[in-house]
Amino acid sequence: MEWGTFWEIVEHTRAVAGSDTERVAQVLLRRLRELSPGEIEEFQEHWEQAQDGLFRWPIQDAATLLLGPLDDDALFAAQDWIVSHGRRTTQHVQDDPDNLVELMPDRHNARIDWFGGLAMEAHIAVTGRSFAVDGPDSPDEPLGTAADLTDEISTRQRFPRVAAYLDANTWIKRPWESAAS
Repeated sequence: MEWGTFWEIVEHTRAVAGSDTERVAQVLLRRLRELSPGEIEEFQEHWEQAQDGLFRWPIQDAATLLLGPLDDDALFAAQDWIVSHGRRTTQHVQDDPDNLVELMPDRHNARIDWFGGLAMEAHIAVTGRSFAVDGPDSPDEPLGTAADLTDEISTRQRFPRVAAYLDANTWIKRPWESAAS
């Protein structure tokens, strides 16, 4: 499966399901069940590579500001959530993690594992068996350097749009406020 085909599938499911991320996952599962077993496995490899492209400290820092602290499961769910919005959105967030703020109307879906295991579920439905998960190893740590999110001035400079969103949504806890306590 070519990258273009992978992104066409992802973007088509988002176009069909709209802003309802749970429905996107349901439509994606149905679409994956239409693929050959090999295509399902290739789709999963591309999905994991797209996730790996988001495994960077600046993206994790922006997500932490907007969504709160992320354990490994929540981090993977947030990466899946970003990928589910398509190539342009994924690249937009990679280019500037401050752009993550544009996904906030759908923030309630960011921590939910809608997409983990969809390819495996589709493969089992098609073949009656799972596939070996033996792709390239993902990095152990995010790329780049973590920001000190308790430093309000540098955080506001690094993520001005995220900071403005936080200012407009005072119910979201800010890391620099807990550090000042």
